[in-house]
Amino acid sequence: MPLDTTSVEDTIVAVSSPPGRSPRALVRVSGPGVRAVLAALLARPGVDELAGRHVAAARLREPPTPALVALMPGPATYTGQDLAEIQVPGHPALLERVLAAAIAVGPAAGDGVAGVAGVAGVAGVRLAEPGEFTFRGYLAGRFDLTQAEGIAASIAAQSDAQLEAATLLRRGRLGSTAREFVDDVGGQLALVEAAIDFADEQDVTFVSAHELDAALAATQQRVGDLLSRSRSWGALDALPWVVLVGPPSAGKSTLFNALLGRERAVVDASPGTTRDVLLEPMTVTDGAGRRVEVMLADIAGLDEPAAELDRHIQARARDAVERAELLVVVRDARQGDAPSPMELPSRRERIEVRTMIDLDAGEPRPGALAVCAPRGEGVDALRQVIGQRVGSQGVSRAGQMLALQPRHRQALEAAAVQLAAARSRLAKPGGAEGGAGGGGGAWRGGGLRDAELIAAHLRHALDTLAGLGGTLTPDEVIGRIFATFCIGK
Repeated sequence: MPLDTTSVEDTIVAVSSPPGRSPRALVRVSGPGVRAVLAALLARPGVDELAGRHVAAARLREPPTPALVALMPGPATYTGQDLAEIQVPGHPALLERVLAAAIAVGPAAGDGVAGVAGVAGVAGVRLAEPGEFTFRGYLAGRFDLTQAEGIAASIAAQSDAQLEAATLLRRGRLGSTAREFVDDVGGQLALVEAAIDFADEQDVTFVSAHELDAALAATQQRVGDLLSRSRSWGALDALPWVVLVGPPSAGKSTLFNALLGRERAVVDASPGTTRDVLLEPMTVTDGAGRRVEVMLADIAGLDEPAAELDRHIQARARDAVERAELLVVVRDARQGDAPSPMELPSRRERIEVRTMIDLDAGEPRPGALAVCAPRGEGVDALRQVIGQRVGSQGVSRAGQMLALQPRHRQALEAAAVQLAAARSRLAKPGGAEGGAGGGGGAWRGGGLRDAELIAAHLRHALDTLAGLGGTLTPDEVIGRIFATFCIGK
């Protein structure tokens, strides 16, 4: 595990924007030495002048470069510590110099630096590990573990459905639900353990078997409902492929752009413009009126390869056709049903489309959708048909549907098993034996039959649910989660 709680007093620095050249890049600093780092980096303004200002225009000492700086005092920050963000031109060489100057701030950096008032020496500054900024926020209680996973998922999202699912995690919906489960199970466990502690007291009744079973049944039902109403995170990665297929120069790339509503593919009248498989997520409406997401693919026109490069291009195109759940077979309306070398899988669902209808004076082919992509004619109708044909295969973009990662689902399923096991102990035959509660077979002499075993099942369920939100999560699980982050996050 690369991160540990003993290193949180270090001051960390990292570039938090994507690599490469850009108009602006972001350098982030967190820890007790933030002020000393700013004093070493900035020619102006002084550290004291930054206090209370959201963003200030500044200038680096070396090389003299304009910058924007925000100084945010803890604990009300992302990391729970003093935090600074410095925006500079996104030149890789400049960023390396900024990082080197920050790391060079040593134990006595606060002494004798011009413009530093009341800044004590710092233990040292180092580069941040992957996910360390978020890890510090988690340790500071700024968010729970499921919210941290939502942050990582938001960064890695490649489709709208993934981003919306990650947003629900990041806003803490799963974590708050897990805490409700923890409160419910913890309350019932406390009553069971009290019954164990006072088993010799004949006149003391903390909970009857009937009451305990009803409470556990309600929690078990809520856990089951959450599992049944949620989708697997893996389903978000499995968008059904809708592939535009046809001969060269049939208008596939123009239609691809029209369906997406933006210029994604290069379009030219020359045959063979598209050489690779272009993939973009697209939202459509299925037959039930739900918004679902599909993966729209534009491929090279299927033709007989004339050279080695053509064979590779055709192989990739045909691989996409084999993977498709739905084929949109595109032909130039002016060519009618002229024979072509296309060989399409016979069992694939398909939609027949005729393009360039503005240039064709003939009768439309029965069963085919007529489209003029540059003008947008027939494009909405095609989207509607795609949604109807894809149906339940599309990944729902229902805003309130949680997506569970494998760790989440395993924890909920394990808790449900333990709750069911506890209830089965309550349902054991034997009847009440002079119990004060008289509520069922698990009640005996003021205490629960098999109370220790029932408590053990409830402790397992409680530990599992608490681990879901990170309260009692093993260190190796936390390490795996934060290892998925990139540096600077």
